[in-house]
Amino acid sequence: MDKKTSDYLIEHEDYLNWNMNLGDKTIHARQVSGRFRTIKWLISSIFLLPFLLAPYLTWDERQAVLYDIPARKFYFFNIVVWPQDLIILALLMLFAFILLFAMTAIAGRVFCGFMCPQTLWTDLMTLTERWAEGKATQRMKLDAMPWNLEKIRKKLFKHSMWATICLVTSVTFLGYFSGIYSAWESLFTLNFNVYEWASIILVFALFYVNAGFLREQVCQWMCPYSRIQAVMTDKDTVTTTYDHHRGEKRARLKRGEIAEGSGDCIDCNLCVSVCPTGVDIRDGNQIGCINCGICIDACDDIMEKVNRPKGLIRFMSYHELEHNTEVKNRFLRPRPIIYMVATTATFIAIFYSLVFKSDIDMHVNHERSPTFTMMSDRSVQNMYHLIIMNKTESSADFTLNILGLDGATSNYSKKPIHLTSGQARKIDLLIKMPQKKLTSASKQIELKLESTVDPSIHTTNKTVFFGPAK
Repeated sequence: MDKKTSDYLIEHEDYLNWNMNLGDKTIHARQVSGRFRTIKWLISSIFLLPFLLAPYLTWDERQAVLYDIPARKFYFFNIVVWPQDLIILALLMLFAFILLFAMTAIAGRVFCGFMCPQTLWTDLMTLTERWAEGKATQRMKLDAMPWNLEKIRKKLFKHSMWATICLVTSVTFLGYFSGIYSAWESLFTLNFNVYEWASIILVFALFYVNAGFLREQVCQWMCPYSRIQAVMTDKDTVTTTYDHHRGEKRARLKRGEIAEGSGDCIDCNLCVSVCPTGVDIRDGNQIGCINCGICIDACDDIMEKVNRPKGLIRFMSYHELEHNTEVKNRFLRPRPIIYMVATTATFIAIFYSLVFKSDIDMHVNHERSPTFTMMSDRSVQNMYHLIIMNKTESSADFTLNILGLDGATSNYSKKPIHLTSGQARKIDLLIKMPQKKLTSASKQIELKLESTVDPSIHTTNKTVFFGPAK
């Protein structure tokens, strides 16, 4: 392979060959069936159905998945996450980013092609557009024809379905915060507060404009992920790629005859007409390609019809394309392994944080000055500042016990601490210890906060008790 071809394949220097829609035309992608189109619909169902149905599930006579902003807590079935559990949210965000990086390093923009909300809702909008206006060629003719009753009827039908999809989406989104039945009731009575109105309008407009009109423009010009993906990929990243070794020189079929010296590509342009972003994959991987694999389905169908091997367009790396070979164990390389290890470790940390999350919180700070006080009865007193919080769903009484310091007493030794659900309380704990029982200038102790009703609800915190030097 010559230097120019290699640079074109690997470095993308030949930008003049790229197909980029600048927003001056509407892309009407042809409908195609195949394994990747089936996978896309399957993944859409896996993501969309839980999103739409989860708010209607109940748990303990409440909505199973609910982010209660006024109460500042998030319900997920039997798990209640409070603002004090911020570490769980941080780990979830870290997990999402690392997983995205791992997916990109392994298979490029496969997230964009199969799982991105923009792609999922665009597919829905395109599907309803096909119902209302017909196939791609019919939609192009409809756009080109002057306005008449037929065009108005079809456009109104399409936009009414778009509006229905976006309205259901916006109400469902609001239902995760205000309760799904409350959201629907407020919709029919138009009794939203200002924040709910803002949410409904913003989400509705976001999906209506982005998925209905902008579509691939969001992927090419608005989404930052399409710009930063280059730093997460390398020559071994698997992407949707045209095998120019097999395909070139392109030649159209003439009465079923194969032109002498031509490659497998019959220049039917079907791979371009089915692409949702209008990319010609034969000119190399481009910024508009979202790695959805639809062009693979189209090309495989054509190859089968002309009795040629499938896979002229397929998922492969530029390393494989450059050397015209197939790499085995393509995922067993340092970058994907590091990402997968990091993803697994983060997932384990999230699982551990959720399963072993305490129902009560206690933070302990020792008084800095003085570290201890000599009392008139020859005892040593330490002061601690505690912040405790009840993260259960009911009010409860708690006892505060001192472990590791025999003979110590406190101002809460026989005094239960009452906390309502979600209540955080600051207390000053005074611990006294006879001086004669102290064996060192400092001793590590534990403070244990325990429910008087359910001993399984407890938490401990290590601290230090100070005294005079021996």
